[in-house]
Amino acid sequence: MNSSRLAAALGPLAGLAVLLLAAFWIYYPGITGPNLLDDYSSLGSLDHLAESPEQLWDYVFGDGSGPLGRSVSMLTFVLETLFTDGEIATSKLLNIFLHLLTGTLVFWFLALLLSAIKAPRYLSAAIVFAGVWLLAPLQVSTVLYLVQRMAMLAAMFSLLSLIFYLHWRRGLSAGRPRYHWLCLSLLALIAGIFAKENAVVGVPLILLTEACWLQCRDNAGQRIIWLQRFTYSLIGLGFISISAILVVYWDSIEARYSFREFSLYERLLTEARILWDYLAQFFLPQVDRLGVYHDDFPLSRSLQDPGALLAVSGWLAVLVTAVLLLCWPFGRRLAYGPLFFLAAHSLESTVWPLELYFEHRNYLPAVGLVIFPLAIYAWLATRWKEVGAPLLVWMSIVLLYFSALTSSQVQIWSSEVLLAMQTVNGHPESARANKEYATQLAQIGARDEALEYSTRAYFSALKYAAASDEHEGDYVLRNVALACIAKQPLQPHEYRQLGRFEPGRPLGVTATLNVVTQLRHSDSCPDFDWQGFQDHLAALYLESFDTSLASANMFTALAMLANADARWDDAYEYVRRSLARAPGRTKELLMQLHFTTALGREKEAQNLIAELQARQDAGKLNRGEQDTLALYLGG
Repeated sequence: MNSSRLAAALGPLAGLAVLLLAAFWIYYPGITGPNLLDDYSSLGSLDHLAESPEQLWDYVFGDGSGPLGRSVSMLTFVLETLFTDGEIATSKLLNIFLHLLTGTLVFWFLALLLSAIKAPRYLSAAIVFAGVWLLAPLQVSTVLYLVQRMAMLAAMFSLLSLIFYLHWRRGLSAGRPRYHWLCLSLLALIAGIFAKENAVVGVPLILLTEACWLQCRDNAGQRIIWLQRFTYSLIGLGFISISAILVVYWDSIEARYSFREFSLYERLLTEARILWDYLAQFFLPQVDRLGVYHDDFPLSRSLQDPGALLAVSGWLAVLVTAVLLLCWPFGRRLAYGPLFFLAAHSLESTVWPLELYFEHRNYLPAVGLVIFPLAIYAWLATRWKEVGAPLLVWMSIVLLYFSALTSSQVQIWSSEVLLAMQTVNGHPESARANKEYATQLAQIGARDEALEYSTRAYFSALKYAAASDEHEGDYVLRNVALACIAKQPLQPHEYRQLGRFEPGRPLGVTATLNVVTQLRHSDSCPDFDWQGFQDHLAALYLESFDTSLASANMFTALAMLANADARWDDAYEYVRRSLARAPGRTKELLMQLHFTTALGREKEAQNLIAELQARQDAGKLNRGEQDTLALYLGG
């Protein structure tokens, strides 16, 4: 870059620095916010890493959030735990810096797109439009939701892959292709996939970028025939392959919905409406509805349901319009943004049996939402240069408006209480929002009010398929936990409601039982009739050897609660049932070794030690499991 070009770039780059500083200032208060949902299940075990750093690789490669383990994301959490204070504030601060870095990549990506078509004021335009993405209120629930660093890293690496591809294309267009950029693009894509699997959408995004924006042309405007054939062949092959996979495995995909309260068909109909809602929440945010909890989103069960036909017809119209726009150069660039948005949503918002609505799914797709107005700007400013500056001024006003809304959202996210209040006000029929608010009330000793919101959560869960029906026993157990948190525990006649209506399956999920176990371990509820409660559970689960009463995980969780009260006989029996449901699980074998040792069953303990040693010799125990076994070998 010569001195004149450098001088011309200094102003826009200073503007980028100001934008990033402003974004940091807006987001910084959010570091005091709480943990949420998957933060506990995905990251809770990291609390023990500082005590046993030798287990580092077990944590990096042992995550079960996705089929590939998400080792790149977990590595960042592990290193953060080892080399920082381990506080939530530090983790959220790192998320903010990652958001700023990703925003810089969005700027870089948009600048490359604009420079490729010689749009005027391309650096200034890239800053403004990247700022709209960076400070959109819809992004708050990704940046300040700690575990969504996985989504952020996947988006970051996907953008890097696109950027490196565009650098390779710049050289190819000039007749000087540098293939190291293609290698870097592939490496970035692989890193993104191991951060979170949905980064695989980077492949169709690259193909769309070539077909719709670059249009397989060089700097002279001539088509690069081999690249055009290769790009279109890959697009066609991908479309045919995905269609064939869906046809062949449709029944198998439908079967995966057995644990959901909605079918594949119902999910597709509902996601059509949700995608429009995402779009509206990006451009015209209703801040009272923003947040993590959207389990009150109504399900569409047929095309006759309100909004379903309109939503599906709307997306079909978008696709038909996009196909028609492909007939001329500007039309392709106009179609690129919507197609980018849909392609980036193609995994999480289509056939996979995921939950219906999460705002963090828009982190990468939202880039497509800013590309659409960017394409309009580029076309207008190229033809009438005098409109370029006024258009950027208007977009800057949008940016300021977004900044104000995002600032207010961050202030709410900075407080656990404020966030719970806003969420339950914005989603009064959300089961999760009501549960969270019930917890807040319990923490200030408002027991009756907490139980009232717990009841609302229970009936909301029954009403909305997105929330999944709640087991009646889980509702009673939640009330046990809430009353204990409020220091006003349930009486025997209240907790004995557990199992009354569904004695064949007294509890449904383990999450609340784990909370109750933590309360017992911390002795947070000394006035509760723990022994009577344990007797009641034993009467429900241990009267006979009936493994249909619970899952293996539930029996294991019950054993951990019994262990908290040193009820070794009960704990032993719970684990025996767990192993009957899921034979040979190492965690349960180690637990059973502990209980047999406590009960003095030496022969059985030796048999368990021999089995576990054989597994260790075969390399089937991780470092933590080896250390636990060593405690008994040393004895």
